[in-house]
Amino acid sequence: MKKLFYLFMVGAALSFAKPYNIDKSHSSVDFEIKHLSLTKVKGSFANFEGKIDIDPKTKIINSFAGNLDIASIDTKDQKRDNHLKASDFFDVAKFPKAEFKMTKFENGKIYGSLTFRGITKQVVWDAQINGPAINPMNKQEFIALEIEGKVNRKDFEIGLGFANVVLSDEVKFSIQLEVYAQ
Repeated sequence: MKKLFYLFMVGAALSFAKPYNIDKSHSSVDFEIKHLSLTKVKGSFANFEGKIDIDPKTKIINSFAGNLDIASIDTKDQKRDNHLKASDFFDVAKFPKAEFKMTKFENGKIYGSLTFRGITKQVVWDAQINGPAINPMNKQEFIALEIEGKVNRKDFEIGLGFANVVLSDEVKFSIQLEVYAQ
Protein backbone atom coordinates (compact mmCIF):
# COMPACT_ATOMS: atom_id res chain seq x y z
CA MET A 1 0.00 0.00 0.00
CA LYS A 2 2.89 2.40 0.77
CA LYS A 3 4.36 1.84 -2.69
CA LEU A 4 1.03 2.61 -4.33
CA PHE A 5 0.67 5.81 -2.28
CA TYR A 6 4.26 6.81 -3.15
CA LEU A 7 3.66 6.25 -6.87
CA PHE A 8 0.45 8.29 -6.67
CA MET A 9 2.24 11.18 -4.93
CA VAL A 10 5.12 11.18 -7.43
CA GLY A 11 2.65 11.11 -10.32
CA ALA A 12 0.62 13.95 -8.79
CA ALA A 13 3.74 16.07 -8.28
CA LEU A 14 4.91 15.51 -11.85
CA SER A 15 1.49 16.40 -13.24
CA PHE A 16 1.96 20.02 -12.11
CA ALA A 17 5.47 20.30 -13.46
CA LYS A 18 5.92 22.14 -16.71
CA PRO A 19 8.69 23.20 -19.01
CA TYR A 20 9.94 26.77 -18.91
CA ASN A 21 11.90 28.76 -21.48
CA ILE A 22 14.80 31.01 -20.48
CA ASP A 23 14.36 34.71 -21.23
CA LYS A 24 17.96 35.56 -22.07
CA SER A 25 17.31 39.31 -22.02
CA HIS A 26 16.59 39.05 -18.27
CA SER A 27 19.07 36.28 -17.40
CA SER A 28 22.82 36.07 -16.87
CA VAL A 29 25.66 33.63 -16.23
CA ASP A 30 28.38 35.44 -14.28
CA PHE A 31 31.58 34.40 -12.56
CA GLU A 32 34.14 35.88 -10.20
CA ILE A 33 37.76 34.97 -9.54
CA LYS A 34 40.45 36.61 -7.40
CA HIS A 35 43.53 38.08 -9.06
CA LEU A 36 46.73 38.35 -7.00
CA SER A 37 44.77 37.16 -3.93
CA LEU A 38 43.03 40.53 -3.51
CA THR A 39 41.12 41.81 -6.51
CA LYS A 40 37.84 40.26 -7.58
CA VAL A 41 37.65 40.06 -11.36
CA LYS A 42 34.19 39.47 -12.79
CA GLY A 43 33.05 38.13 -16.10
CA SER A 44 30.10 36.60 -17.86
CA PHE A 45 29.07 34.34 -20.70
CA ALA A 46 26.72 36.10 -23.12
CA ASN A 47 25.53 33.03 -25.01
CA PHE A 48 23.87 30.20 -23.11
CA GLU A 49 20.79 28.03 -23.41
CA GLY A 50 18.97 25.50 -21.33
CA LYS A 51 15.88 23.50 -20.61
CA ILE A 52 14.22 23.55 -17.24
CA ASP A 53 11.16 21.82 -15.84
CA ILE A 54 9.72 23.17 -12.59
CA ASP A 55 6.63 22.46 -10.52
CA PRO A 56 5.43 26.00 -9.78
CA LYS A 57 3.30 24.85 -6.84
CA THR A 58 5.99 22.95 -4.92
CA LYS A 59 8.93 24.92 -6.36
CA ILE A 60 10.72 21.69 -7.19
CA ILE A 61 13.03 21.54 -10.20
CA ASN A 62 12.41 18.22 -11.95
CA SER A 63 15.03 18.63 -14.66
CA PHE A 64 17.57 21.22 -15.72
CA ALA A 65 20.22 21.07 -18.42
CA GLY A 66 22.12 23.80 -20.20
CA ASN A 67 25.26 24.84 -21.97
CA LEU A 68 27.52 27.86 -22.36
CA ASP A 69 29.21 29.10 -25.50
CA ILE A 70 32.73 29.60 -24.13
CA ALA A 71 33.67 31.98 -26.97
CA SER A 72 31.07 34.41 -25.57
CA ILE A 73 33.18 35.03 -22.44
CA ASP A 74 33.36 38.72 -21.49
CA THR A 75 35.60 40.13 -18.75
CA LYS A 76 35.57 43.70 -20.11
CA ASP A 77 39.13 43.22 -21.44
CA GLN A 78 39.47 41.86 -25.00
CA LYS A 79 43.12 40.85 -24.56
CA ARG A 80 42.27 38.83 -21.44
CA ASP A 81 39.20 37.32 -23.12
CA ASN A 82 41.33 36.15 -26.04
CA HIS A 83 43.83 34.58 -23.63
CA LEU A 84 41.02 32.81 -21.76
CA LYS A 85 39.89 31.27 -25.07
CA ALA A 86 43.42 29.89 -25.73
CA SER A 87 44.62 26.33 -25.09
CA ASP A 88 46.07 27.02 -21.61
CA PHE A 89 42.66 28.09 -20.33
CA PHE A 90 39.35 27.07 -21.97
CA ASP A 91 40.78 25.88 -25.33
CA VAL A 92 37.73 27.04 -27.28
CA ALA A 93 39.01 25.48 -30.52
CA LYS A 94 38.72 21.99 -28.97
CA PHE A 95 36.03 22.61 -26.35
CA PRO A 96 33.60 25.30 -27.52
CA LYS A 97 30.88 24.50 -24.96
CA ALA A 98 30.54 23.91 -21.25
CA GLU A 99 27.60 21.77 -20.16
CA PHE A 100 25.53 21.20 -17.04
CA LYS A 101 23.02 18.44 -16.37
CA MET A 102 21.10 18.24 -13.11
CA THR A 103 20.94 14.87 -11.41
CA LYS A 104 18.89 15.84 -8.35
CA PHE A 105 17.17 18.79 -6.69
CA GLU A 106 16.78 18.62 -2.94
CA ASN A 107 16.38 21.16 -0.11
CA GLY A 108 17.29 24.15 -2.27
CA LYS A 109 20.34 22.44 -3.75
CA ILE A 110 20.96 21.51 -7.36
CA TYR A 111 23.17 18.47 -7.81
CA GLY A 112 24.60 17.83 -11.22
CA SER A 113 27.39 17.15 -13.68
CA LEU A 114 29.40 20.13 -14.91
CA THR A 115 31.69 19.75 -17.93
CA PHE A 116 34.47 22.14 -18.99
CA ARG A 117 37.25 21.15 -21.43
CA GLY A 118 35.74 17.67 -21.76
CA ILE A 119 36.19 17.05 -18.01
CA THR A 120 33.06 16.30 -16.00
CA LYS A 121 32.82 16.87 -12.26
CA GLN A 122 29.93 16.62 -9.82
CA VAL A 123 28.80 19.92 -8.27
CA VAL A 124 26.26 21.00 -5.68
CA TRP A 125 24.98 24.54 -6.01
CA ASP A 126 22.46 26.59 -4.04
CA ALA A 127 19.22 27.49 -5.78
CA GLN A 128 16.53 29.94 -4.81
CA ILE A 129 13.24 29.83 -6.69
CA ASN A 130 11.13 32.99 -6.69
CA GLY A 131 7.59 32.98 -8.01
CA PRO A 132 5.65 32.01 -9.91
CA ALA A 133 4.20 35.37 -10.79
CA ILE A 134 2.50 37.00 -13.74
CA ASN A 135 4.53 39.53 -15.70
CA PRO A 136 2.28 42.61 -15.91
CA MET A 137 3.83 43.58 -19.26
CA ASN A 138 3.11 40.39 -21.22
CA LYS A 139 0.63 38.65 -18.86
CA GLN A 140 2.71 35.44 -18.86
CA GLU A 141 3.60 33.28 -15.89
CA PHE A 142 7.29 33.35 -14.97
CA ILE A 143 9.69 32.15 -12.30
CA ALA A 144 13.04 33.62 -11.28
CA LEU A 145 15.92 31.37 -10.29
CA GLU A 146 19.07 32.41 -8.47
CA ILE A 147 21.80 29.77 -8.60
CA GLU A 148 25.18 30.13 -6.88
CA GLY A 149 28.09 27.78 -6.64
CA LYS A 150 31.85 27.35 -6.71
CA VAL A 151 34.27 25.24 -8.70
CA ASN A 152 37.99 24.66 -8.61
CA ARG A 153 39.32 25.70 -12.02
CA LYS A 154 42.20 23.23 -11.75
CA ASP A 155 39.72 20.33 -11.50
CA PHE A 156 38.88 21.20 -15.13
CA GLU A 157 42.54 21.84 -16.13
CA ILE A 158 41.85 25.55 -16.66
CA GLY A 159 44.89 27.81 -16.30
CA LEU A 160 47.13 25.16 -14.75
CA GLY A 161 50.18 27.38 -15.30
CA PHE A 162 48.87 30.00 -12.88
CA ALA A 163 49.35 29.53 -9.15
CA ASN A 164 46.52 30.13 -6.70
CA VAL A 165 48.23 33.32 -5.47
CA VAL A 166 48.11 34.79 -9.00
CA LEU A 167 44.69 33.48 -10.01
CA SER A 168 42.53 31.86 -7.35
CA ASP A 169 41.72 28.20 -7.82
CA GLU A 170 38.17 28.92 -6.64
CA VAL A 171 35.76 30.41 -9.16
CA LYS A 172 32.34 31.60 -7.98
CA PHE A 173 29.36 31.37 -10.30
CA SER A 174 26.16 33.39 -10.06
CA ILE A 175 23.37 32.48 -12.45
CA GLN A 176 20.18 34.51 -12.69
CA LEU A 177 17.40 33.03 -14.81
CA GLU A 178 14.00 34.45 -15.67
CA VAL A 179 11.97 31.61 -17.13
CA TYR A 180 8.53 31.60 -18.75
CA ALA A 181 6.02 28.78 -18.88
CA GLN A 182 5.69 27.26 -22.34
